[in-house]
Amino acid sequence: MRKIKIILGLGLMILIFAAVSEAVILDGAIRGKDGFSYSSIAYSFDSLSVTIRNSSKYNRNFGGTMLFLDKNYEVIARAELLNAKIKRHSTRRYKGFFSYGTGNDAKKARYLEWEF
Repeated sequence: MRKIKIILGLGLMILIFAAVSEAVILDGAIRGKDGFSYSSIAYSFDSLSVTIRNSSKYNRNFGGTMLFLDKNYEVIARAELLNAKIKRHSTRRYKGFFSYGTGNDAKKARYLEWEF
């Protein structure tokens, strides 16, 4: 019985340490793009995924650069999203890749800015 508890404890510790590289930012509006907002950004070491919502009544293209800033507004990570069409009143899941820094660096970010 004791060996089973030790094995389960070690397995749990491995799962906890493996999940340390993931982080989630909840949601926010995208400044400079009317009707666009983002939700549930989840990033790992080399990539990220984000849900973009188009609440306008027009089909529009979206893509750009996400800048992760620290408390002094210095860029600590940069992720690129390719342009793609989002239909009106819908959401789309994007996958982006880090061109500077990693997801682990982005986890330390306090602010998120968008460049288009």
